[in-house]
Amino acid sequence: MWKGFKVIDADAHMHEPEYLWDRYVEPKYRDRVPRVAFMDGIRMVYEADGKIVEKGEPQRHSTEAEKEQMERKYGEAYRTWWSPQTRLKVMDQHGWDIQVCLPTANNGNFAYRVALKDVELGAAMCRAYNNWCHEYCGADPNRLKFVGVLPGGDAGEMVKEARRAVEKLGAVSVRNPLLPAGKWLHEAEYDRLWQLACELDFPISVHAEYPHLRFQPFEYNNDAQFVANADLRKRRVSLRGLDHALGFPFDNMTTLGYFIFTGILERFPKLRLGLLESNSGWLPFWLGRMDDHTHGRNSVLGESVERLPLQPTEYFMRQCSIACDSDERALKQVVEYLGGENMVWNSDYPHPDAPEPAEALPDLDIQPISEEAKRKILWDNSVKLYGPRILGAA
Repeated sequence: MWKGFKVIDADAHMHEPEYLWDRYVEPKYRDRVPRVAFMDGIRMVYEADGKIVEKGEPQRHSTEAEKEQMERKYGEAYRTWWSPQTRLKVMDQHGWDIQVCLPTANNGNFAYRVALKDVELGAAMCRAYNNWCHEYCGADPNRLKFVGVLPGGDAGEMVKEARRAVEKLGAVSVRNPLLPAGKWLHEAEYDRLWQLACELDFPISVHAEYPHLRFQPFEYNNDAQFVANADLRKRRVSLRGLDHALGFPFDNMTTLGYFIFTGILERFPKLRLGLLESNSGWLPFWLGRMDDHTHGRNSVLGESVERLPLQPTEYFMRQCSIACDSDERALKQVVEYLGGENMVWNSDYPHPDAPEPAEALPDLDIQPISEEAKRKILWDNSVKLYGPRILGAA
């Protein structure tokens, strides 16, 4: 609890251990699991095998300055690789009552990417990750929660693992799955996942990531020209910042629009979406623009297309939530636009670009919003998003 407010951190992260796949993947698959060459900062760096990890696939290396930043920022937690016991101590220190943890970058997320190339192996890796999360959160299942990952390469395996992760392991949500090229989430075979989410009363977590390295004009490789050209290296690093700044909100804008425009939210009115790690300032613009393009003067839906019964803003208010950072410049405007509803708080702990843990909640406290809005953002709205599992042990 913090200054009288109960606090749910709706989007934090695991830092998975190097031995995750070797110890938690079922024995029959261990000789096929991509090998972790080393841990680079917080990411697993995989050995290229030419199948799952392509030859010459890029690997970003943390600088000594980045490692020193993590040591300074997270101290004991970094040195113990975010053991559950250390995480709970940090939560106590900063007043975070409950934390919902999602995977990190090339670690847990890698499992569902593998499933796009090898469904059987990817499904085994998703099970391994979810099993590890269940064990990790077992240190205090009332306070540590996790979001499961699914093998998107096969609809049957995806639904099967979603049910297991929620019913057997206590996941409070599952990640929106990646699908193979040519497959679309609005197709009938994926209705089973949305129906299951409604049946078991859990949300789909739409966590932004890089849709593509769309502003990176240079290949991630070790060719002699790139290695020798310091200007190219500097330019690539600067463009990575643009990709992160635009890529994350763009990814969530696209996904939210997709669930609305394809009619998924209309067909499954009890389905809930949580839009995570993309800030919230873009939302009023995007909802207004979508409204205008479905029911307003810029409507692209001709007479031959059945118009959605509700405007996109109405679907959002009925079924969606968005995570906000404490220090967002437009937070007050978003709170006013949404009436304090449908917004949840996140720390992004313990990623390198997350707010300083000691500043995360104080930054919210100085925002010019009401005490009621703070209470909703810090607790009430997350309870609505994640449902009853957020308040009980797995």
